[in-house]
Amino acid sequence: MAPLRDPDITRQRILGVAAEEFHLRGYKATSLSDILTRAEVSKGALYHHFPNKQELGYAVLEEAYINDCMSMWRQAMAQDDIIKSLGDMLEEMRSHCVNEDVMKQGCPVNNIAQEMTAQDAGFQQRISAMYTTQAKLVEEALNRSIAAGYIRDDIDPEGVALFIISCLPGMMGIVKATRSKKDLEKMHQGLLNYLETLRAGT
Repeated sequence: MAPLRDPDITRQRILGVAAEEFHLRGYKATSLSDILTRAEVSKGALYHHFPNKQELGYAVLEEAYINDCMSMWRQAMAQDDIIKSLGDMLEEMRSHCVNEDVMKQGCPVNNIAQEMTAQDAGFQQRISAMYTTQAKLVEEALNRSIAAGYIRDDIDPEGVALFIISCLPGMMGIVKATRSKKDLEKMHQGLLNYLETLRAGT
């Protein structure tokens, strides 16, 4: 194994490989040996940054999976017309998910949530915090869209926000199980149709 001199580069390399392996195999099925081999780092280098597999899992969840997920949501929720921005985000997701490998592997956050939240408080707390933040972002965006006249003022922003953020994990879970592009298209269109019912004047 060739030594990696820069500790930050080494850490990022380990994180990147671990994120790919956890997504491909699952957290439990991935061994540290698998990660060490692919990352081409020593056991000592790994333990210098992550004292155990659990801490590595938490870091992957927070710095890779949740960070990527929240970046997408923050970008979409920064717009005034939340229906359009959510539609654009859904279309990007649909285009990405029609790939058969993506359908087979599913969403990394959703996968680790289903695998680990019932068994590990650290994973559960981190994923719960992510969904709480997501819901708040959507609720705030809904309120801005109401004030700007894009969305009806008779909706319950908190309830609608929770419903919207629940749809994407559900869609990804179903697509991973069925591996059906037809199901993906129908769920995608169904959510778009629901979002249109929120528009002012409907």
